[in-house]
Amino acid sequence: MTPKRFIEIWKYRYHKYADILLSVYYWLYDYLHIKFYKLFNPNQQLIGVLLAEHFGDIVACEPITRELKKKYPNSRIYWIVRKPYRELLDFNPNVDVVVEEFSVFYSMLLIKKHPFDVFHNCHLSGLRRYNYLRTTLQNPQAVSLNILTDNYFNHGNILEVFAKVGGLPVLKEVPKIYIPQSVITAVDKLKLPQKFIVMHCHSNYSPKDWQVYYWEKLAQDLLANFDYSVIEIGLKSTLNVSQNGYTNLCGKLSLLETAEVIKRANFFIGIDSGPAHFANAVGTYGFLLFGKLGDFNHYMPYSGDYEEKTNAKFIVKEGQPCSELDYKEVWNVISEQVESAVL
Repeated sequence: MTPKRFIEIWKYRYHKYADILLSVYYWLYDYLHIKFYKLFNPNQQLIGVLLAEHFGDIVACEPITRELKKKYPNSRIYWIVRKPYRELLDFNPNVDVVVEEFSVFYSMLLIKKHPFDVFHNCHLSGLRRYNYLRTTLQNPQAVSLNILTDNYFNHGNILEVFAKVGGLPVLKEVPKIYIPQSVITAVDKLKLPQKFIVMHCHSNYSPKDWQVYYWEKLAQDLLANFDYSVIEIGLKSTLNVSQNGYTNLCGKLSLLETAEVIKRANFFIGIDSGPAHFANAVGTYGFLLFGKLGDFNHYMPYSGDYEEKTNAKFIVKEGQPCSELDYKEVWNVISEQVESAVL
Protein backbone atom coordinates (compact mmCIF):
# COMPACT_ATOMS: atom_id res chain seq x y z
CA MET A 1 0.00 0.00 0.00
CA THR A 2 1.35 3.39 -0.99
CA PRO A 3 1.61 6.19 1.60
CA LYS A 4 -0.92 8.23 -0.40
CA ARG A 5 -3.46 5.40 -0.35
CA PHE A 6 -2.84 4.85 3.38
CA ILE A 7 -3.58 8.53 4.09
CA GLU A 8 -6.73 8.45 1.94
CA ILE A 9 -8.08 5.41 3.81
CA TRP A 10 -7.53 6.95 7.22
CA LYS A 11 -8.96 10.29 6.14
CA TYR A 12 -12.09 8.49 5.02
CA ARG A 13 -12.30 6.57 8.28
CA TYR A 14 -11.85 9.75 10.30
CA HIS A 15 -14.67 11.53 8.42
CA LYS A 16 -16.89 8.46 8.63
CA TYR A 17 -16.65 7.94 12.38
CA ALA A 18 -16.69 11.66 13.12
CA ASP A 19 -19.91 12.02 11.12
CA ILE A 20 -21.53 9.02 12.83
CA LEU A 21 -20.57 10.24 16.31
CA LEU A 22 -21.73 13.79 15.62
CA SER A 23 -25.01 12.48 14.23
CA VAL A 24 -25.57 10.54 17.47
CA TYR A 25 -24.56 13.58 19.55
CA TYR A 26 -26.99 15.97 17.79
CA TRP A 27 -29.80 13.41 17.88
CA LEU A 28 -29.29 12.85 21.62
CA TYR A 29 -28.99 16.59 22.31
CA ASP A 30 -32.22 17.38 20.48
CA TYR A 31 -33.99 14.37 21.98
CA LEU A 32 -33.15 15.42 25.55
CA HIS A 33 -33.80 19.10 24.86
CA ILE A 34 -37.31 18.36 23.57
CA LYS A 35 -38.01 15.91 26.40
CA PHE A 36 -36.91 18.57 28.89
CA TYR A 37 -39.28 21.09 27.31
CA LYS A 38 -42.12 18.56 27.58
CA LEU A 39 -41.36 18.05 31.26
CA PHE A 40 -42.25 21.69 31.97
CA ASN A 41 -45.09 21.88 29.42
CA PRO A 42 -46.96 18.58 29.93
CA ASN A 43 -50.24 19.85 28.46
CA GLN A 44 -48.76 21.08 25.20
CA GLN A 45 -48.63 18.57 22.36
CA LEU A 46 -45.26 18.31 20.66
CA ILE A 47 -45.56 17.49 16.95
CA GLY A 48 -42.57 16.55 14.80
CA VAL A 49 -42.45 16.69 10.99
CA LEU A 50 -39.56 15.20 9.05
CA LEU A 51 -39.28 16.57 5.52
CA ALA A 52 -35.68 17.64 5.09
CA GLU A 53 -35.49 18.13 1.32
CA HIS A 54 -35.91 19.19 -1.47
CA PHE A 55 -37.06 22.77 -1.46
CA GLY A 56 -39.88 22.28 -3.97
CA ASP A 57 -41.25 19.46 -1.82
CA ILE A 58 -41.06 21.64 1.29
CA VAL A 59 -42.91 24.49 -0.45
CA ALA A 60 -45.55 22.10 -1.81
CA CYS A 61 -46.12 20.64 1.66
CA GLU A 62 -46.62 23.95 3.47
CA PRO A 63 -50.37 23.23 3.93
CA ILE A 64 -49.34 20.44 6.30
CA THR A 65 -48.30 23.07 8.85
CA ARG A 66 -51.71 24.74 8.73
CA GLU A 67 -53.47 21.39 9.03
CA LEU A 68 -51.40 20.45 12.08
CA LYS A 69 -52.15 23.74 13.84
CA LYS A 70 -55.83 23.24 13.11
CA LYS A 71 -55.78 19.66 14.36
CA TYR A 72 -53.61 20.42 17.40
CA PRO A 73 -54.35 24.02 18.46
CA ASN A 74 -52.37 23.69 21.69
CA SER A 75 -49.22 22.38 20.07
CA ARG A 76 -45.59 23.11 19.39
CA ILE A 77 -44.66 22.17 15.82
CA TYR A 78 -41.10 21.05 15.09
CA TRP A 79 -39.94 20.68 11.48
CA ILE A 80 -36.69 18.84 10.73
CA VAL A 81 -34.99 20.19 7.60
CA ARG A 82 -31.59 20.48 5.95
CA LYS A 83 -29.80 23.75 6.60
CA PRO A 84 -29.97 25.07 2.99
CA TYR A 85 -33.78 25.00 3.13
CA ARG A 86 -34.54 26.22 6.65
CA GLU A 87 -35.34 29.77 5.51
CA LEU A 88 -38.49 28.35 3.89
CA LEU A 89 -39.71 27.50 7.40
CA ASP A 90 -38.12 30.19 9.58
CA PHE A 91 -40.93 32.67 8.86
CA ASN A 92 -43.82 30.22 8.74
CA PRO A 93 -46.12 31.23 11.64
CA ASN A 94 -47.32 27.64 11.99
CA VAL A 95 -43.84 26.21 12.61
CA ASP A 96 -42.64 26.88 16.15
CA VAL A 97 -39.18 25.31 15.98
CA VAL A 98 -37.00 24.60 12.96
CA VAL A 99 -34.55 21.76 13.64
CA GLU A 100 -31.56 21.44 11.33
CA GLU A 101 -30.88 17.91 10.20
CA PHE A 102 -27.19 17.14 10.77
CA SER A 103 -27.19 14.09 8.48
CA VAL A 104 -29.46 11.43 7.05
CA PHE A 105 -28.25 9.16 9.85
CA TYR A 106 -29.52 11.75 12.37
CA SER A 107 -33.00 11.36 10.87
CA MET A 108 -32.71 7.58 10.89
CA LEU A 109 -32.06 7.73 14.63
CA LEU A 110 -35.00 10.10 15.05
CA ILE A 111 -37.31 7.69 13.24
CA LYS A 112 -36.22 4.85 15.55
CA LYS A 113 -36.66 6.91 18.71
CA HIS A 114 -38.21 10.38 18.74
CA PRO A 115 -39.24 12.66 21.62
CA PHE A 116 -42.54 13.89 20.15
CA ASP A 117 -46.12 13.12 21.09
CA VAL A 118 -46.86 12.72 17.39
CA PHE A 119 -44.25 12.27 14.64
CA HIS A 120 -44.83 12.49 10.88
CA ASN A 121 -42.13 11.12 8.59
CA CYS A 122 -43.00 12.50 5.16
CA HIS A 123 -40.14 10.90 3.19
CA LEU A 124 -40.47 7.95 0.85
CA SER A 125 -38.43 4.86 1.61
CA GLY A 126 -35.11 4.41 -0.13
CA LEU A 127 -34.63 7.89 -1.59
CA ARG A 128 -32.26 9.30 1.01
CA ARG A 129 -29.00 7.42 1.43
CA TYR A 130 -26.42 7.59 4.21
CA ASN A 131 -23.29 6.60 2.32
CA TYR A 132 -21.03 5.97 5.31
CA LEU A 133 -23.24 3.06 6.42
CA ARG A 134 -24.54 2.20 2.94
CA THR A 135 -28.13 2.35 4.08
CA THR A 136 -31.22 4.38 3.26
CA LEU A 137 -33.88 6.14 5.28
CA GLN A 138 -37.06 4.08 5.50
CA ASN A 139 -40.73 4.89 6.02
CA PRO A 140 -42.84 1.85 7.07
CA GLN A 141 -46.05 3.87 6.58
CA ALA A 142 -45.17 4.47 2.92
CA VAL A 143 -44.32 0.81 2.41
CA SER A 144 -47.57 -0.33 4.04
CA LEU A 145 -49.50 1.92 1.63
CA ASN A 146 -47.43 0.60 -1.29
CA ILE A 147 -46.32 4.17 -2.08
CA LEU A 148 -42.85 3.63 -3.50
CA THR A 149 -40.32 5.57 -5.53
CA ASP A 150 -41.49 3.97 -8.77
CA ASN A 151 -45.23 4.61 -8.30
CA TYR A 152 -45.70 7.56 -5.95
CA PHE A 153 -47.13 9.93 -8.57
CA ASN A 154 -49.89 7.37 -9.14
CA HIS A 155 -51.11 8.30 -5.65
CA GLY A 156 -51.55 12.04 -6.19
CA ASN A 157 -49.53 15.24 -6.23
CA ILE A 158 -46.57 15.88 -3.93
CA LEU A 159 -48.70 17.33 -1.14
CA GLU A 160 -51.16 14.42 -1.26
CA VAL A 161 -48.43 11.76 -1.41
CA PHE A 162 -46.28 13.20 1.37
CA ALA A 163 -49.33 13.73 3.57
CA LYS A 164 -50.33 10.09 3.05
CA VAL A 165 -46.90 8.65 3.83
CA GLY A 166 -46.69 10.96 6.84
CA GLY A 167 -49.95 9.62 8.25
CA LEU A 168 -51.83 12.86 7.62
CA PRO A 169 -55.19 13.60 5.97
CA VAL A 170 -55.13 14.11 2.21
CA LEU A 171 -54.80 17.84 1.57
CA LYS A 172 -55.75 19.89 -1.51
CA GLU A 173 -54.83 23.46 -0.60
CA VAL A 174 -52.56 25.73 -2.60
CA PRO A 175 -49.30 26.28 -0.68
CA LYS A 176 -48.24 29.60 0.80
CA ILE A 177 -44.80 31.12 1.10
CA TYR A 178 -44.01 33.51 3.94
CA ILE A 179 -41.71 36.34 2.87
CA PRO A 180 -40.42 38.73 5.57
CA GLN A 181 -39.97 42.46 5.13
CA SER A 182 -36.18 42.10 5.09
CA VAL A 183 -36.40 40.01 1.92
CA ILE A 184 -38.84 42.43 0.30
CA THR A 185 -36.43 45.29 1.04
CA ALA A 186 -33.51 43.33 -0.42
CA VAL A 187 -35.42 42.71 -3.65
CA ASP A 188 -36.47 46.37 -3.79
CA LYS A 189 -32.77 47.23 -4.02
CA LEU A 190 -32.45 45.19 -7.20
CA LYS A 191 -34.53 47.80 -9.06
CA LEU A 192 -36.36 45.20 -11.10
CA PRO A 193 -38.16 46.26 -14.30
CA GLN A 194 -41.80 47.23 -13.98
CA LYS A 195 -42.90 44.46 -16.35
CA PHE A 196 -40.96 41.23 -16.64
CA ILE A 197 -41.14 37.50 -17.26
CA VAL A 198 -39.19 35.09 -15.07
CA MET A 199 -37.56 32.05 -16.66
CA HIS A 200 -36.16 29.03 -14.84
CA CYS A 201 -34.40 26.70 -17.26
CA HIS A 202 -32.67 23.94 -15.28
CA SER A 203 -33.78 21.42 -12.66
CA ASN A 204 -31.75 19.12 -10.42
CA TYR A 205 -32.69 16.25 -12.75
CA SER A 206 -31.69 16.65 -16.41
CA PRO A 207 -34.53 14.54 -17.96
CA LYS A 208 -36.91 17.33 -16.89
CA ASP A 209 -34.98 19.98 -18.85
CA TRP A 210 -35.56 21.61 -22.25
CA GLN A 211 -32.85 22.29 -24.83
CA VAL A 212 -30.55 25.23 -23.96
CA TYR A 213 -30.68 26.75 -27.45
CA TYR A 214 -34.50 26.74 -27.27
CA TRP A 215 -34.37 28.68 -24.01
CA GLU A 216 -32.03 31.20 -25.62
CA LYS A 217 -34.37 31.60 -28.60
CA LEU A 218 -37.40 31.91 -26.32
CA ALA A 219 -35.75 34.73 -24.34
CA GLN A 220 -34.74 36.52 -27.55
CA ASP A 221 -38.20 36.18 -29.11
CA LEU A 222 -39.95 37.40 -25.96
CA LEU A 223 -37.73 40.48 -25.88
CA ALA A 224 -38.18 41.14 -29.58
CA ASN A 225 -41.97 40.76 -29.64
CA PHE A 226 -43.24 42.04 -26.30
CA ASP A 227 -42.72 44.93 -23.94
CA TYR A 228 -41.46 42.70 -21.14
CA SER A 229 -37.99 42.25 -19.74
CA VAL A 230 -36.77 38.70 -19.11
CA ILE A 231 -35.13 37.65 -15.83
CA GLU A 232 -33.48 34.28 -15.49
CA ILE A 233 -33.31 32.67 -12.05
CA GLY A 234 -31.77 29.48 -10.70
CA LEU A 235 -28.43 28.27 -9.43
CA LYS A 236 -26.44 28.64 -12.64
CA SER A 237 -27.17 29.83 -16.16
CA THR A 238 -25.97 28.17 -19.35
CA LEU A 239 -27.72 30.67 -21.62
CA ASN A 240 -25.94 33.09 -23.91
CA VAL A 241 -28.33 36.03 -24.27
CA SER A 242 -26.92 39.51 -24.84
CA GLN A 243 -30.04 41.48 -25.76
CA ASN A 244 -31.10 44.50 -23.75
CA GLY A 245 -33.83 43.61 -21.31
CA TYR A 246 -32.34 40.25 -20.26
CA THR A 247 -31.04 39.94 -16.70
CA ASN A 248 -29.26 36.92 -15.26
CA LEU A 249 -29.90 36.59 -11.52
CA CYS A 250 -28.77 32.96 -11.32
CA GLY A 251 -26.80 32.27 -8.16
CA LYS A 252 -27.44 35.78 -6.82
CA LEU A 253 -30.62 35.26 -4.81
CA SER A 254 -31.59 33.43 -1.65
CA LEU A 255 -34.57 31.09 -1.82
CA LEU A 256 -36.99 33.63 -0.40
CA GLU A 257 -35.57 36.39 -2.60
CA THR A 258 -36.22 34.11 -5.57
CA ALA A 259 -39.82 33.67 -4.39
CA GLU A 260 -40.24 37.45 -4.10
CA VAL A 261 -38.86 38.02 -7.61
CA ILE A 262 -41.29 35.42 -8.99
CA LYS A 263 -44.13 37.06 -7.06
CA ARG A 264 -43.43 40.39 -8.80
CA ALA A 265 -43.25 38.81 -12.28
CA ASN A 266 -46.08 39.00 -14.81
CA PHE A 267 -45.40 35.42 -15.92
CA PHE A 268 -43.29 32.46 -14.89
CA ILE A 269 -41.86 30.09 -17.52
CA GLY A 270 -40.07 26.98 -16.35
CA ILE A 271 -39.74 23.25 -16.03
CA ASP A 272 -40.90 21.05 -13.15
CA SER A 273 -38.73 22.36 -10.31
CA GLY A 274 -38.66 24.18 -7.00
CA PRO A 275 -39.19 27.67 -8.49
CA ALA A 276 -42.36 26.41 -10.19
CA HIS A 277 -43.67 25.53 -6.72
CA PHE A 278 -42.80 29.11 -5.70
CA ALA A 279 -44.81 30.43 -8.65
CA ASN A 280 -47.80 28.34 -7.59
CA ALA A 281 -47.48 29.53 -3.98
CA VAL A 282 -47.23 33.26 -4.81
CA GLY A 283 -49.95 33.20 -7.48
CA THR A 284 -47.90 34.06 -10.58
CA TYR A 285 -49.30 32.70 -13.84
CA GLY A 286 -47.08 29.87 -15.03
CA PHE A 287 -46.12 28.17 -18.27
CA LEU A 288 -44.83 24.74 -17.32
CA LEU A 289 -42.80 22.69 -19.81
CA PHE A 290 -43.50 19.06 -19.02
CA GLY A 291 -42.82 15.62 -20.41
CA LYS A 292 -42.52 11.98 -19.52
CA LEU A 293 -40.62 11.41 -16.28
CA GLY A 294 -39.25 7.90 -15.86
CA ASP A 295 -42.24 5.55 -15.86
CA PHE A 296 -44.70 8.41 -15.39
CA ASN A 297 -46.28 9.43 -18.69
CA HIS A 298 -48.64 11.75 -16.82
CA TYR A 299 -47.93 13.25 -13.43
CA MET A 300 -48.99 16.31 -11.47
CA PRO A 301 -46.65 17.63 -8.74
CA TYR A 302 -48.74 20.68 -7.81
CA SER A 303 -51.84 21.31 -5.74
CA GLY A 304 -54.22 24.24 -5.84
CA ASP A 305 -54.46 26.56 -8.83
CA TYR A 306 -51.67 24.91 -10.78
CA GLU A 307 -53.24 21.48 -10.41
CA GLU A 308 -56.59 22.90 -11.49
CA LYS A 309 -54.79 24.69 -14.35
CA THR A 310 -56.66 27.90 -13.59
CA ASN A 311 -53.41 29.83 -13.18
CA ALA A 312 -51.06 27.81 -15.36
CA LYS A 313 -50.67 26.31 -18.80
CA PHE A 314 -48.91 22.94 -19.10
CA ILE A 315 -47.08 22.38 -22.38
CA VAL A 316 -46.65 18.64 -22.81
CA LYS A 317 -45.56 16.27 -25.56
CA GLU A 318 -47.44 13.02 -25.06
CA GLY A 319 -45.14 10.16 -24.10
CA GLN A 320 -41.95 12.17 -24.67
CA PRO A 321 -39.52 13.86 -22.25
CA CYS A 322 -39.50 17.63 -21.89
CA SER A 323 -36.33 17.82 -24.03
CA GLU A 324 -38.38 16.71 -27.04
CA LEU A 325 -40.82 19.62 -26.89
CA ASP A 326 -40.97 21.45 -30.21
CA TYR A 327 -39.99 25.11 -30.06
CA LYS A 328 -42.84 26.28 -32.25
CA GLU A 329 -45.40 24.53 -30.08
CA VAL A 330 -44.01 26.16 -26.94
CA TRP A 331 -43.74 29.58 -28.54
CA ASN A 332 -47.29 29.48 -29.91
CA VAL A 333 -48.78 28.71 -26.49
CA ILE A 334 -46.74 31.32 -24.63
CA SER A 335 -46.98 34.10 -27.21
CA GLU A 336 -50.74 33.72 -27.54
CA GLN A 337 -51.27 33.99 -23.78
CA VAL A 338 -48.84 36.89 -23.36
CA GLU A 339 -50.41 38.69 -26.32
CA SER A 340 -53.88 38.34 -24.81
CA ALA A 341 -52.60 39.79 -21.54
CA VAL A 342 -51.20 42.81 -23.39
CA LEU A 343 -54.45 43.53 -25.25
